[in-house]
Amino acid sequence: MKNIQERKMDFLIRPIFGVVLKKHLVTLCLFSFFAFSLHAKSQDVKVNIRIANESVQKVLSEIENQTDYLFVYDANEVNVSRKVSVNANGKSVEEVLADLFKQTGIVSRVEGNNIILVRGSAAAKANQQSNRPISGKIVDENGEAIIGANVTVVDNSTIGTVTDIDGNFSLLVPENAVLRITYIGYLEQDIPTAGKNSFNIVLAEDVTKLDEVVVIGYGTRQRKSITGSVDQVGSEVFENRPVSNAVTALQGASANLIIQQKNMNPNDNSLNINIRGVSTMGNNDPLIVIDGLISSTGTLNNLNPNDIENVSVLKDAGSAAIYGSRSANGVVLITTKKGSSIGKPVVTFNGLVGYQNPRILFQPVKGWQNAMYRNVADMNAGNSPTFTPAQIRDLYDHRSEEYWYFDEIMQKALQQAYNFTVSGGNSGTTYMVSAGYFNQGSNFVGNFGLERYNFRSNLTTEYGRFKLTSIMAYNRNSQRTVAGGTGNVIINSSRIPPYYYYKFQENGKWLVNNIIGDDNTMAYLKDGGYEKKSEDNFIGSMNLDFKIMDGLTAKGLAGLDLTQHHRFRRDKQVPLYASGDAAEPGPSIHSNRLTEDFNNKRYTLSTQFMLDFDRTFNVDHHITALLGASNESYTSKSSRIAWRYTDKDLGLPTTDDKEPDPNIYNSIGTDGDGNPATDETSISSVFGRAGYSYMDRYYADVSFRYDGSSKFAKDQRWGFFPSFSAAWRLSEESFMDSYKSSVGDLKLRTSYGVLGNQNVTNYSYQTVYQMSKDSYVFNNEAVPGTGFTVGNPFLTWEKAGTFNIGADATFLNNSLYVALDYFNKTTWDILLSPEVASVFGTTAAKENVGKMKNQGWEATISYRLKTGDFNHNFNLNISDSRNKVTDFAGKERIDNSDQMYKLIRKGEALGSYFGYKTDGYFQSYEEISDSALPIGASVQPGDVKYVDMNGDGVIDEKDRVVLGNAFPRYTFGFTYDVAYKNFDFRIFLQGVGKRDMYVRGELIEPFHSNYSYAIYRHQLDYWTPTNPDARWPRLVAPGSMSSNNNWGKAGTDIYLLNGAYLRVKDIQLGYTLPKALTSRYGVQKLRINVNAQNPLTFSKNSFIDPESSEFGSNMGGIEGVGANSARNYPTLVYYGFGFDLEF
Repeated sequence: MKNIQERKMDFLIRPIFGVVLKKHLVTLCLFSFFAFSLHAKSQDVKVNIRIANESVQKVLSEIENQTDYLFVYDANEVNVSRKVSVNANGKSVEEVLADLFKQTGIVSRVEGNNIILVRGSAAAKANQQSNRPISGKIVDENGEAIIGANVTVVDNSTIGTVTDIDGNFSLLVPENAVLRITYIGYLEQDIPTAGKNSFNIVLAEDVTKLDEVVVIGYGTRQRKSITGSVDQVGSEVFENRPVSNAVTALQGASANLIIQQKNMNPNDNSLNINIRGVSTMGNNDPLIVIDGLISSTGTLNNLNPNDIENVSVLKDAGSAAIYGSRSANGVVLITTKKGSSIGKPVVTFNGLVGYQNPRILFQPVKGWQNAMYRNVADMNAGNSPTFTPAQIRDLYDHRSEEYWYFDEIMQKALQQAYNFTVSGGNSGTTYMVSAGYFNQGSNFVGNFGLERYNFRSNLTTEYGRFKLTSIMAYNRNSQRTVAGGTGNVIINSSRIPPYYYYKFQENGKWLVNNIIGDDNTMAYLKDGGYEKKSEDNFIGSMNLDFKIMDGLTAKGLAGLDLTQHHRFRRDKQVPLYASGDAAEPGPSIHSNRLTEDFNNKRYTLSTQFMLDFDRTFNVDHHITALLGASNESYTSKSSRIAWRYTDKDLGLPTTDDKEPDPNIYNSIGTDGDGNPATDETSISSVFGRAGYSYMDRYYADVSFRYDGSSKFAKDQRWGFFPSFSAAWRLSEESFMDSYKSSVGDLKLRTSYGVLGNQNVTNYSYQTVYQMSKDSYVFNNEAVPGTGFTVGNPFLTWEKAGTFNIGADATFLNNSLYVALDYFNKTTWDILLSPEVASVFGTTAAKENVGKMKNQGWEATISYRLKTGDFNHNFNLNISDSRNKVTDFAGKERIDNSDQMYKLIRKGEALGSYFGYKTDGYFQSYEEISDSALPIGASVQPGDVKYVDMNGDGVIDEKDRVVLGNAFPRYTFGFTYDVAYKNFDFRIFLQGVGKRDMYVRGELIEPFHSNYSYAIYRHQLDYWTPTNPDARWPRLVAPGSMSSNNNWGKAGTDIYLLNGAYLRVKDIQLGYTLPKALTSRYGVQKLRINVNAQNPLTFSKNSFIDPESSEFGSNMGGIEGVGANSARNYPTLVYYGFGFDLEF
């Protein structure tokens, strides 16, 4: 369903069944990105025109320039290319038109600000004087006014008008006339007027998905002419949803756009983004393009989601090769909203306010129960009980006083968002100005959270052959978070059992206990200091188009994406006490009293020049071509000042024991983590595309990009990336006429191309030397040393050959749309680091030797249904991808973190879990004696039984196999919208059909390794002789033989969980107040709504968020990986309300 802004644009720039609205522009004065000018409305109908041997169109343009009038005419009836000469000084518009169309049979009629030109006669004009007046209003099925609907009288095309901004029209018609109402995108209606003078007309939408205009690289196309795999989502994905950023809103919105929200912390909202799975062992992030500028995920997340008009996802080579060396992982194109020529401004104001409730998915047992289960674990291991009966009784008697640390450090948080927009324009200039504010509080106790301010101005103006587009956006992101991060806050709060005598504070003193003797998480949050982060982002561009000739346009663009990041950190020392009565403190939080000031400025300068050709020859032959050149230059500069042991009260380095922090940038320009203080790259490109279509039936496209990147040595710097794609609309063939009339449209398409990936470490082709202080000892003194990183001057691009075949089809009178795709992708020249002996002294230079294959499919289905007053919309997308390593330089690699082992091996999916398969639990000593056991194992009934994969009678490393893979498969999203009169309802579901999760640590093993002292409720289903089919093995104390067998093996599937899930992402119920009521107060629209985010999640595991993952978008790649303990920031459930106002 088109929104009101789209209708306004259609009214002004689209043909309406052959009626063409011609608009020309007057002089523009552009002061800056913020400044714009509008044509002043002239109330004088006198004009001054002096034109010699110019077209009629030129005369009409001059009249439009000097008056408020716009001309509406049928291009087939009115010859506007006829050459004329006009010398009118102070003549009225009527006189000029009379002279202009003398003896042509064209007559004019004024309807408001519109002058309608039709073929008629003096008699026809005279007859109009005797016609009777009628009036009416035309709306869509949701009651929204349709602007620019064409209203004519059947069998008399000389009588007609168009609706105004409120959908109203008035007309003089003969008795018993029949009105014909037409508007592009809606079904035509004939309305008898006999006996009526006033009409309320509702148009039904005529949805043809293949006519949708889709944004592609450096242009737009109708979907019916697209030969590649492109998916587009509209503004409805972002509007009126309580999401913190644009990427979160895109989750589940497009097939094979796979987004994992690993962490819901507002101050650390970690997200993975993949398009069509994993294709390389390095960086798998897609390319982000915002309004034509190459950008980044960070800039995208700084945008106001409410400012986004649509997002196109380019998935295959046919659509993405125009972006060349950075398109191997797909491309995401973001287009922001612009103004429309609607005459008067449209002002909108909307807001969302609600609370986010942290849903902690795992919970401990009661304190006295925890003590009892600990005793059971001890005795099952042959140890003495830890707790006496008196101690357990004491815990039971004081159970009302106990609390769990994790519950106490979390709280509900307010989230609010407000957006204000003014848009409009006239025949010469359109504008859109917006401001937004977003505030999301942290759920940690303390004054933490996120604020974002957004300001945007999009301006477009035309003058003669010139068209100037100016886009300016300023975004400010401010955060206040915990000093040093929250990494241990959840960990140290969750592993403490809720014994009543474990307290945060007593007698005003922060306490430690015998489990965690050096931390107090509440003290850490409230008194331990803070980090203030601010990020100012400016993204702006100037785009100038010049129409050289009919069908040929020159385009130039200059843009800047600038981000200034500042971080100030203050670690405050907090003394901790053994008890409330202790006179002296023991350890302290932040005993080093760090004060830090960090600054980073990064910017990308972009320039583009293009020639764009678009012409149709002899009706049937449509040719498009694009040739361009561009450059993107990226610069990043950082500085850091940090002191330890600063003044306790002021945080200043004024104490005697102060010292610089060793991670300050050193002489070679890197900090202690190896991050460069200065980074510069540049990429220059030549690109092009040529397209041909015949009779809107056969389509072919060829595109290329020739990139030169500073990331590679001079001889390896340039890469060529071509693609070819074609499509065939079978439904346009004559032998498919019956199919098209009874079923719908059908199009087949295919593409192949070679894409590139330049996401390699900067300066990798150069050998780099580093100076480090205190490297070794000489003469009993620490002295500096020199290290080096070997470069490889022969490094080059990773390359990906991608094949795609797909189909687009409509059914049921275009109400059902289906798109299907299959892809097969091979990536070669993947960068790998050869293994070398430790005596080499450093790592070897990377080489282009790896190879992977990735293939999959996707389906998108949308269906519209009208039943009575109900309008239903169904949208479903589902997809899958699977990868495998086909060359790892003839080797394999196993990485581990705790009990998780990850494998890279030829023939297996990248980053697969690796280890021992289990076969349930031993049920008897007889079964133990008949089974293969690990060497040296001593097990009992209820312990884990392993599968002897090679049948040699012993469980050892030779029995390890691939256990699973963490990358999501069978991802899906489903949206259902229904509107009934003034009510609307929306539900959005998202999920994953198959995924493996490897979770180690205390959420799997009770009393984990004497690190955790708790058992959780989900762990109570453990093996006993009376519970032989339990989920977990028998309860034993850490360190015992049984514990080593059950939990200590080098990777086992006992830690492997089913990560499939279905999540209700968004539910919304809205009501739009009747316009008859709101218009009395100058309000065109008032909608109120209630909404919920993440209210329900269906999963096999109740104690863990199913999106929790240790992997990034490259599944750990070749850099190793940490294990996932699932002690995540809680799942946030939002409940709130919102409003939409339009004036």
